[in-house]
Amino acid sequence: MKEKEAFNVMDHKKKKYIAVDRISELPDPPLREILSFLPINQVVQSTILSKRWKHMSTSIPVLFYSGFYPSGYCNFVEKTIRSCSVKKFSLADSMYKPNSASNVDRWISFLVKNDVEELDLYWFRGLSGRMYQLPQSVFDSKSLTVLTLDGCKLHLTCGDININLPSLRKLCLREVSTDDQTIHKLVVGCPVIQDMTFHRCHELKSMKFEGLTNAKSIVVEYNHGLEIVELEASNLYSLLIHHHKRCEIKLVSCNNLKRLSLRVPNTTDKWFHDHLSQLPKIEFLEIDDCYVLERLKISSHSLKTLNLVLSGITLWGKTLVEVDIDTPNLCKLAYRCSSSIPFSLNALALSEATYHEMMPIAPWNVEKIDFLANLGNSRLLNLKNISPKDMYIPKKLRETLPSPSYKVKQLKVKLTESFIGLEIVELLDSLLWISPLPEIMLIESFKETVSFKFFYGKSILKVGKPSCCEFLPVLCWRHCLKFVMIENFRGTVDGQTLKAVKESLEKYFHVNTEILESFQFLYGDIAQILSRPRTVKDLHTKD
Repeated sequence: MKEKEAFNVMDHKKKKYIAVDRISELPDPPLREILSFLPINQVVQSTILSKRWKHMSTSIPVLFYSGFYPSGYCNFVEKTIRSCSVKKFSLADSMYKPNSASNVDRWISFLVKNDVEELDLYWFRGLSGRMYQLPQSVFDSKSLTVLTLDGCKLHLTCGDININLPSLRKLCLREVSTDDQTIHKLVVGCPVIQDMTFHRCHELKSMKFEGLTNAKSIVVEYNHGLEIVELEASNLYSLLIHHHKRCEIKLVSCNNLKRLSLRVPNTTDKWFHDHLSQLPKIEFLEIDDCYVLERLKISSHSLKTLNLVLSGITLWGKTLVEVDIDTPNLCKLAYRCSSSIPFSLNALALSEATYHEMMPIAPWNVEKIDFLANLGNSRLLNLKNISPKDMYIPKKLRETLPSPSYKVKQLKVKLTESFIGLEIVELLDSLLWISPLPEIMLIESFKETVSFKFFYGKSILKVGKPSCCEFLPVLCWRHCLKFVMIENFRGTVDGQTLKAVKESLEKYFHVNTEILESFQFLYGDIAQILSRPRTVKDLHTKD
């Protein structure tokens, strides 16, 4: 057998493996593809492997250069750019180094002339605040499809320069210093632009774009000094506008918009009414920190996902007093607001609801339970940001009010602190009142996660309705729970505490159920199986 054919094959006569370099035998295209995923320092190191690798290293289509590499790599980049057709060029550099800007200017000019398709430039400014000025030659690239700039200056040095980027589809500007005129000309000069991001750009005051027929996604996020955003984009699919200060938002002919995320503090009730009625296809809506809302009313038959973060605080003389949601086809709702604010919900298709408590935690009362009842149609209910003590529901309320979430089959609770201890029985008792017939219950904290799985059988109840189910259309877990499995007790819990928890839970379930046959408690890699009635056979049953 020839050596080059014996890669990873044992020579049985000599009882040893013969290593052969099969990678070098690959054709040029896949070898270039492999090298394109390596950082430039590893590409340079590969040149010592063979003459062929040295040739291949300077013909890769994707090139990443960091100014933080030793100076010798600069020569390699220069040679690579001039000897092959680089389709994507990424750079991370700093204005601290002498000649950095002039080198990059030269490289970009050459790349543009040779039909580069993607440019990704990141410049670290540091304390000096100096920024790299993008060469004007980029504005006339016929081949460029993706342009990403971070920490650069983007200004037209001459007002009469035209921008012509006929192939640009994606534009991403982060921490860029620019102006209204440059951005307007840039967008106008990109007739097929589909994806635009403006993140923390400086010196922008107004963004007015019209006739964006190809735009699919626009992100406008925390741009300092921005006062106006006006968009006309008939085929826009996704829009995100997040801003810390007042900003006038106007959406014109965005009737195909399906995703909207809005965080603008001066958004009013009237704005929502006027704009939401013009979005007949909206499916995803996120509202965050819109402080001047007073009576938030959302009505949509197309909406499927709704995320609301409403502080309810007074700002500029406004206070949120009502939330009214009429969305019959809504599937997912996430709500972060005070439960004391009047809340109504029409969402018959709701499958998942999340309630994130806001500080200070409101005490349990009729209003809070009524609020949870609004979320009770969902199959999955998430309760977040609650301490174990705030999760205990007074017994008086439980005896006089119906369980708010009897339709919920999966209940997930995320607590702010550890809950392992004997008080877990009180916590569990409250949760089983909220959701009296769950299939899965998950309790989480930063230290542990415990899951409860419930399996039900037919009730043996013969006469009347028990007091615990007086307000329910069905019987609760006490009368039909047949098997309960508790698992994932592990981590920081010591053995003595774990034993006490197991015994208290076992007692709780055996005392409060009628047909329970098996209680299974799993922790770590050990399964403790306790059954009712307990027999020698039960104790020796394997999991």
